[in-house]
Amino acid sequence: MKRFFAVLLALCLAGCSAPASVSGPAASATVPVEEARTCRIADGAESGSLLLAEQQENGSLYRVSTADVPVTLDGKEASAADLRDGMLVTVYYTGGVLETYPAGFSQPTLLAAVSEGADDRAGLALQALEDLWSEDTALNENIEQLSVYIDEALVQNAAERAAAAWSFAEQHQLPAPLTYDWKELCDEGYVNEEELSWEKGCYLELKAEKDSGQGKTLRFDAQKWRGGLAAVFYDGCTAKQDKSGGWAYERGTFAIA
Repeated sequence: MKRFFAVLLALCLAGCSAPASVSGPAASATVPVEEARTCRIADGAESGSLLLAEQQENGSLYRVSTADVPVTLDGKEASAADLRDGMLVTVYYTGGVLETYPAGFSQPTLLAAVSEGADDRAGLALQALEDLWSEDTALNENIEQLSVYIDEALVQNAAERAAAAWSFAEQHQLPAPLTYDWKELCDEGYVNEEELSWEKGCYLELKAEKDSGQGKTLRFDAQKWRGGLAAVFYDGCTAKQDKSGGWAYERGTFAIA
């Protein structure tokens, strides 16, 4: 009898120590992996529809709405109203990237912004492009193609340059912009170099002057061009950055062809 109880006890202990078998949906469930991308707010902080320029070589453009997404600023709880164009923001997300242009985030979980390092050069470019657009508005008519060239010396980050061009075209309901300079437009056959004309297109250029300045002061030239006798120019513009990272500029000499 003692032997019987000993065997029974051993079987009970073995059963208690065996791992439980798990099956069904819980067995195959995985925890979503959170990813992050650091971008600069190129435009849209006031509206809550952010156009973001990724801060890496060959970075992409992204669009994200601040609605229903938690926001922090400098590590503290904040709101979308605290965001400013030019700020750096890290987007955390779990649902992958949407294959649109600009791209999107299917499940953003947090927008973590920082005030340090804010630099709204895309906003500076947009200011100048808007001012050019308002000059000699007859040059804006019947446009089917657009090229916006922004010099690297003026806006270093390629995604920020692309964001300024995209935002400008979007705001004016223009076709998706090219980013060729004038010579590239000629080489690619858009502009007739001999006749100096682009019948259905418009070329906008922002180009830093040589020794244009560093840090919080920049100098650049700007132009809008439809042809040899259809262009406007700002020569010798001077831009200055404020403490928040925003820019304002004074237009240089105005000329028209």
